[in-house]
Amino acid sequence: MENENKKVIFLMPTLSTGGGERIVSELSLNLPEDIQRIIVVFTGIRDKTSYNYNGKIVSLNLPISSNFAVKIYSFFLGIYKFKKIIKEEKPDHIISFGGQLSVINILSNKKALVTFESFIPTTYSFSERIFGILIRFLFNRADKIIVCSKEIGNSLVRNFGVKKEKIKVLYNPIDINKINNLVTEPLEPEYQEIFKNPVIINIGRFAEMKGQWHLVGTFKEVKNKIKDAKLVILGRGELEQGLRKLIKNLDLENDVYLLGWQKNPFKFLANSKLFVLSSPGGEGLPYVILEAMACRLPIISTDCKSGPREILAPNTDPNYQTRDIEYAQYGILTPVCTGKFYEDDHPLNREEKILTDAMVEVLSNKELLKNLAEKSKQRAEEFDAKNIIKEWNFINK
Repeated sequence: MENENKKVIFLMPTLSTGGGERIVSELSLNLPEDIQRIIVVFTGIRDKTSYNYNGKIVSLNLPISSNFAVKIYSFFLGIYKFKKIIKEEKPDHIISFGGQLSVINILSNKKALVTFESFIPTTYSFSERIFGILIRFLFNRADKIIVCSKEIGNSLVRNFGVKKEKIKVLYNPIDINKINNLVTEPLEPEYQEIFKNPVIINIGRFAEMKGQWHLVGTFKEVKNKIKDAKLVILGRGELEQGLRKLIKNLDLENDVYLLGWQKNPFKFLANSKLFVLSSPGGEGLPYVILEAMACRLPIISTDCKSGPREILAPNTDPNYQTRDIEYAQYGILTPVCTGKFYEDDHPLNREEKILTDAMVEVLSNKELLKNLAEKSKQRAEEFDAKNIIKEWNFINK
């Protein structure tokens, strides 16, 4: 490796929670010390910081508003301010996280490395359609496009005309040593009684793209077969009140717990029996699956685009989606649950029944539970920061 005091700028939206923020945190903490890190954020640096960072933090201090005119003003002001930072710092690489910031990055310099952490669907909202146009016309100008899963890269080539040679697949890193330390922290007294039972856990923003209402709905059927089972969901989001209403309407208030955002989710994972991802789509390479695997949790995940298949069934076609329960190499995949958010009882559809059966089988079969836990531990090691960071060595050349 060449060591000539390289300088890297990371451009990202905020210092709060998010996949890009977590990746920047791991990179800033684990890259060789002789690489200078500058972390540029869209908004003020007084925002709540959810992760640790190593490097100088600079804010563009751009105005945030839902007003279209303010958004346009903020966009062009961002390009102007970012160009000034580039001129002053003279970095060797500039890596952006997030759609709007990637556009700013490309329009600001010729050294842009842009990242994609989420699968981009071909059925768009208006804003997604605009972003799709920008990808087609701008992103081949980037020096490199870094994706966190093979299927994201395939989609960019297949659906947006991105040149294949521009794409580099780099999986998300996790810090297993840090996780091993955090799992030893005891649960707060108010949570300990919950985790004396077999707990199914999910972590994610309460939003349509995470599909937690499917998990709550299916859990009622799980309870009919495993009487002492509990469901814990960590996170916050716009669907929280709707989820609480669903829990109440299903008479699950003593069995399903929404515990909010937790600074240390690993102690909750370590005290659970099973991790379930219920997303209908829009994932990239879900950090929560990797972190749950690092905590030796068996994994059940919907076979959504993209990521779960690449983690749990790495030797299969990343474009394939199962229509039935699939006992993969490192976990269990189930069909994607489709449907709009609901707040009341309803007959389970085929996909929800399959998810229910998978949860019941894992919790009922001690040998399967133990085997999946060992597989999780084994697979998580491959994503450890010490292994993944080696793949980022190109920024030190």
